[in-house]
Amino acid sequence: MVGSELLYAPVYGAIWKLAGKLGRQIPLAFYCPEEIDLLCFEPVARYLPRLVYLSGDRSIQAALTRMGLPNRNALSFPQALIMSRHALHRFPCRNIISIGMRHGPYHFKRMTKAENYNRFGLYLFSSRADLEAARELGVKVGKAVGFPKLDPAFDGSITEPQLLAQKKLWGIDPSKPTLLFTSTWDGSGMSAIGIWLPRLREIIPRWNVLVTLHPWVSASYRKALNRMRGVNVVKQVDILKAMLCADVCVGDQSSILAECCALDKGMVTFRTPPAARSLAQIDELLERISLRISGFDELEPACERFLSDPSLLSQQRAEANRLMFDTLDGQAGKRAAAAILDYLREKGFQC
Repeated sequence: MVGSELLYAPVYGAIWKLAGKLGRQIPLAFYCPEEIDLLCFEPVARYLPRLVYLSGDRSIQAALTRMGLPNRNALSFPQALIMSRHALHRFPCRNIISIGMRHGPYHFKRMTKAENYNRFGLYLFSSRADLEAARELGVKVGKAVGFPKLDPAFDGSITEPQLLAQKKLWGIDPSKPTLLFTSTWDGSGMSAIGIWLPRLREIIPRWNVLVTLHPWVSASYRKALNRMRGVNVVKQVDILKAMLCADVCVGDQSSILAECCALDKGMVTFRTPPAARSLAQIDELLERISLRISGFDELEPACERFLSDPSLLSQQRAEANRLMFDTLDGQAGKRAAAAILDYLREKGFQC
């Protein structure tokens, strides 16, 4: 529990009850602090009753309005609330029916405390193995459904003409192979952006370069990349298309690598030192499913191995996908929505 919640909870709870008496509560809401939350939830939302999106970020509110999605400030009073964050301290009322879900696949970083999951009535995980790891920590409210964010890559939503149009927009040269660089948050101690960014210009003449960054990556890195000719910094909404367009994905400990693995992409990963939230089993997983390197000079030779043999480590990636996702069938959003609706009915919520 966040310390300030002790003071805030009684006030919020009293207003929540008053809002109910006045008919001002929101029946069903989704908390959407960042764009990534919306992208992960969209394949679920299509199977749910109409809901209201809550955000404290004005740019997110404006984006939701442009998309025709009803939205309100985060200071709102829902009867039932879905989120892909551990942020129930912003809605501190035990009477709210609360459902949590992942915004990143599997547990690429150390899980938070079990009590943070158990504050929800239901928490959705990306696989049975992911759920089992949570149960070993003491999580009691979990259910495995898959990873909805990947559904568009498997249900036909993203078409070949769309990918061709996106490549043209990025200025991708069809005569050169394409690399997708991905970086986790540099403040985590698990990012390799400091290794590859200073020398990225060296490879631009030979490769198309796409880059996706964790939303919290330092502004200095982001500015340097935006100024670099021949580099496309991919918007959150286009990350799945970028992965599909890439010949090889390059990363560190970013959970985006799990998504690249799901798409059976060859991966080259930089070894990074142990950090507070790093996990030995993720290092072991990356050793199996990617070519591991320690320095920039090793990058191109490793990438070229995948160009010569795209099936290299494909069997290992398939085994990892069963661990991280169970089934990649484009139906995870439907399973998540079914689990949510079942739980809401169980709690007496009229769907």
